[in-house]
Amino acid sequence: MKDDFGFKTYNKIFFSFLFILILYSFDYSLGWGLNLMFPSTYFFTLGTGNNGYNSFIWNENGLIEYFQIILTIFTLIVLLRIILTYKYSNLIKILIFFQFFGLAYITIEEISWGQHLIKFNSPDLFLDEGSIFYNKQGEFNFHNTSNLFNEIPRALILLWCTLSIPIIKLINEKNKSDLILFIKPNDKLLNLGLLILFLSLPDLIINKLELIDNSKLFIFNYNGFERYDLFQFFLNAISLNFIRFSELQEILIYNYFLWHSLFLAKTLVKKSN
Repeated sequence: MKDDFGFKTYNKIFFSFLFILILYSFDYSLGWGLNLMFPSTYFFTLGTGNNGYNSFIWNENGLIEYFQIILTIFTLIVLLRIILTYKYSNLIKILIFFQFFGLAYITIEEISWGQHLIKFNSPDLFLDEGSIFYNKQGEFNFHNTSNLFNEIPRALILLWCTLSIPIIKLINEKNKSDLILFIKPNDKLLNLGLLILFLSLPDLIINKLELIDNSKLFIFNYNGFERYDLFQFFLNAISLNFIRFSELQEILIYNYFLWHSLFLAKTLVKKSN
């Protein structure tokens, strides 16, 4: 009961915080237009007409990214405690080490190997457009250099968080192997994974099909802005295109890893007793 309370209370606060940021970002990006269209209904807005996301929240080194770092650090602490404290099989040992060092690498990459903290210049290797490690943002990291270090790992992690538990439930729910234990230390992870999937699918489908055309989003008359194109507005809204969706997706994934590590630690304690 205490664990259920902790999980529910934490995630209520966590998702309420994200929901408020998303609502604010919707208004910041699109609210000004709704205010012009429906002044008596949408009578108050913080939107500015920029039709962009708030850089303080969603940019590199923004609010969301700092929360991501906090989540990964807590997760690494839990995983390190598991490594140093509990007894488990060789298979689980390998998987935990892989997860620990993988997450540590991601964390270091997010802060560009300390560049964001101590402000050192990137080597020429990352600044030369002819280099295979040319960094589009001029930062000292690998994930902004190519799909090999960014999109491909992101896709694999996304598949792990959203589909690993549904797959083992379909294949062999009764199997009690260590691999199953590692993948699904607690059924509550299924809800976190399905939420990531639910939010990711509209963005994936709409953007892969290139359905959004922001040049058609605004309809003007001789006085300026008149209204939004309803179809384009709908696509922007359901795909959360008014924020940097990658940042939202990442913080949801890191939250999944945090609770995966906490549930895994609890399960290993029970198994060792």
